[in-house]
Amino acid sequence: MDSEQEEAVRSTNDDAVISKASAVQADYISDNFVKYFVKRPPRRPPIINRGTYVRTTGLDTLITKFLETGNVKKQVVSLGAGSDTRYFSYKERSRPFHKYFEIDYPEITSRKVAIIRRHKQMYTLLGESARLGMSGMELYADDYCLIAECVLIYMEPEDSDKIVRWVGENMSAAVFVVYEQILPGDAFGSVMLQNLRMRNIELRGICAYPSLESQKERFLKRGWTHAEAIDINELHDSHIDPHELERISKLELLDEIEEWRLLSAHYCIAWAYVAKNESIREMFEQVTFVDYSPISSTRRIAT
Repeated sequence: MDSEQEEAVRSTNDDAVISKASAVQADYISDNFVKYFVKRPPRRPPIINRGTYVRTTGLDTLITKFLETGNVKKQVVSLGAGSDTRYFSYKERSRPFHKYFEIDYPEITSRKVAIIRRHKQMYTLLGESARLGMSGMELYADDYCLIAECVLIYMEPEDSDKIVRWVGENMSAAVFVVYEQILPGDAFGSVMLQNLRMRNIELRGICAYPSLESQKERFLKRGWTHAEAIDINELHDSHIDPHELERISKLELLDEIEEWRLLSAHYCIAWAYVAKNESIREMFEQVTFVDYSPISSTRRIAT
């Protein structure tokens, strides 16, 4: 990946944090810290706010279940963490974890370090052990490490596969969660990739894992005990509390229904666990989504 492509990948962090700030501003989700990363967030359209809500809710559900199942120490490793604020939100809400690692490009981490240090509400959550590293590009505390690297789908598949295989073969107990694009071969997927290439962004891993089934196989062939994958349509329709869908449907009108369905079909959440003893396996079986009863097509879209 050349320097221009790396810069384009880094720019996706700005898109993500602006979208999250917009969703917070519109009352889709709650986050007391994203405001420090975006001074005046532009209002995103309803389809973007809805997508941000579903993605955030899905990831938070799996991570929270992982943290709260079983009475053992847990570590979280976030690859391509960007300006994500989950550590601070979880710490504020006393979510149980032993250590939280965030990994991204040094240009991203140095900016994040500066923002964390500048705002007392964030910095005090790190505790008295907080200290800088790598000339201000890294930050360490007793339960937090912010260090430099990248994210799976932007890597060559053979490189990302090595990470997946290493964790699966070397950890006695672990859960891996990814949020990625899929279905590059249909008309919508082709346009999606073309638009990204116009921004000099190449999803190097999407053709290696283009479907829900291949997302699961990625883990099962590399030492993982069990794997699942669902697209955002299924997450939205079947695994979010209907009362929550009613709440967000009242925030703003979503009239791009067909576009929403197409967009949501091209993003997925996949998760896998490796558990080398029975008690851990039973514990990790709980790291999944609630299966709500099917709802009517009208409420399913929640317009």
